[in-house]
Amino acid sequence: MATCLLCKKDVTSGYVVCGDCAGKIKPETMSPVLSDFAAWLGENMAQNYTSAPCLMCEFAKSSACLNPEMCCKGTTAWLWGKVDEFLDTSACGGILGQLETTCPFPYVFTDMDDSYISGKDDPRNPRWEVGDLHADHDGRHGWKILWYGYWKKATAEMKSEMDRVYRALTANDALRDWTALRRFCWSHPEAQANLRSEDESNFYLVGEVCNFWIRLIAQPKECSLYLHMFTKDEETK
Repeated sequence: MATCLLCKKDVTSGYVVCGDCAGKIKPETMSPVLSDFAAWLGENMAQNYTSAPCLMCEFAKSSACLNPEMCCKGTTAWLWGKVDEFLDTSACGGILGQLETTCPFPYVFTDMDDSYISGKDDPRNPRWEVGDLHADHDGRHGWKILWYGYWKKATAEMKSEMDRVYRALTANDALRDWTALRRFCWSHPEAQANLRSEDESNFYLVGEVCNFWIRLIAQPKECSLYLHMFTKDEETK
């Protein structure tokens, strides 16, 4: 079992900090504990001659690089920069700030029927589901919708909301590319699908008309987004 490098508590995945320590980090700021840890790590990496800290140094290829005393400071500065990038991603606004990691509508996954839908891995269909969408990003050509569909009971208002949610999720200030998606998922380890699926995360959104289940999968060379839409109206399920 992995251990939090800040408070030494046991955690269920290989992330650096546990949920308690991460919760103490205010949005867009670096906690003193995390700052001290980055400084300690930078110094140890610089003094470990079996590694190559020059690739992780703010002073690389500059006149300061010729001064051995600056090696620790340069590596620490690089680490601080990476921490800031991480915090900028995890302290999300917009639609990412509205996503939840605990499903607020669990009943949709227990109320199933046995109707078969072509292309589904599971022939059982949630009665509340009224549409879904699958999009991929190959790291070069942006997001591409591979498949989407609506059930007959989906209204024009529902379809419009699903389109707005997808566009918001893939906007430049959200999950614009593989890197942004990966960082966002890593900043929410509690959303990990299970201990064996480190590349898959589940998020949930309570919309105006419908509820949404968002599956994010970040593989080495591409990422996928699965968007499932559920009606809130029992009469249309």
